[in-house]
Amino acid sequence: MASLVPALLDPAVNKPAKRAATLRTAATVAVVLIALAVPLVLGGYGLYVAASGAMMAVGAMALTVLSGSAGLPSLGTAAFLAIGAFTSGILATQCGLGFVPAVLIALLLGFAVGLTIALLTLRVSGLYLAVGTLALQHVVQIVATDLDLKLTYASGFMLDVPRIAGWSVSTPVRWWGLAAAMVALVYTLFSRLQRGHVGREWALLKAEPNAAAALGVSAVRTRLAVFALTSAVIATAGAVDGYRLGNVQAASYTLHLAITYLTVVALGGAGRLVGAIVASYALVVLPDAVDALLGGMGVDVTSHGAGIDNMLIGAILAFALLGGLARLSRAIMARRTTIRQEAR
Repeated sequence: MASLVPALLDPAVNKPAKRAATLRTAATVAVVLIALAVPLVLGGYGLYVAASGAMMAVGAMALTVLSGSAGLPSLGTAAFLAIGAFTSGILATQCGLGFVPAVLIALLLGFAVGLTIALLTLRVSGLYLAVGTLALQHVVQIVATDLDLKLTYASGFMLDVPRIAGWSVSTPVRWWGLAAAMVALVYTLFSRLQRGHVGREWALLKAEPNAAAALGVSAVRTRLAVFALTSAVIATAGAVDGYRLGNVQAASYTLHLAITYLTVVALGGAGRLVGAIVASYALVVLPDAVDALLGGMGVDVTSHGAGIDNMLIGAILAFALLGGLARLSRAIMARRTTIRQEAR
């Protein structure tokens, strides 16, 4: 046994592992750089789609942490997006606040509302918690519609081009840069939390709440913290996206949007941040892909293709929730194993 210790400490023994780690890092950097560069050659619409996917990914990462990592299902994503968007819209158009203070106040309000909802739903979990967040969605929808009618006569809050420290976010390229920076920041935040003791507390409370309590993990504190944090991130995404779209209307934040985010989380995998990013882009590109496919088949999209993308979203959600992705992954892995054995 003693002779194994120097061997394990020998740098030559660890070279393959270090080389593999270096290759993985280089591959990751290359993929990120390519992902950042591709929208730049696709023109204005490509940049718009890229920014749309990035903003959806910010909210989807927060939802996958809440529902996947912490095991707290929520149907209130659209409500928190609306809270952020309407807060920034009202503060900008009615109070004259700039982009940064309006977004910061939206973040704080999202944090406060998320904390309040967590306090009100402390004694429920699972389906009952989802129903509680659905009630929030209903209330926020009514309030947002009322504000929209009374303050803008249903025309929406028209937002000016935002400025950050004198830097005007006025072009698709700049919006893509801001959205990509937000994705990187949120991904770094949640990935560090997942890998640290906070993430271990989430996982333990989700899988074994009694064991977590015996180890001194406070379910109340953890639940309040994760709900408030993810709600603040989603509200911030709603505030920034309102500026990107230039108009904030109540009709944009319906239950359909909440179900779309739920589909993203289910498709990307519970608690998987990269999966949430990839699935966000998949659903953002889906309508254009459907239109292109139907157009290639000679189908009139405007008259015969309406609603197909929504039906596909429903089918994707049902497929993911019924374990279709896991079964497909197992089938692919089994097929690869069979091919390798046959090759030998």
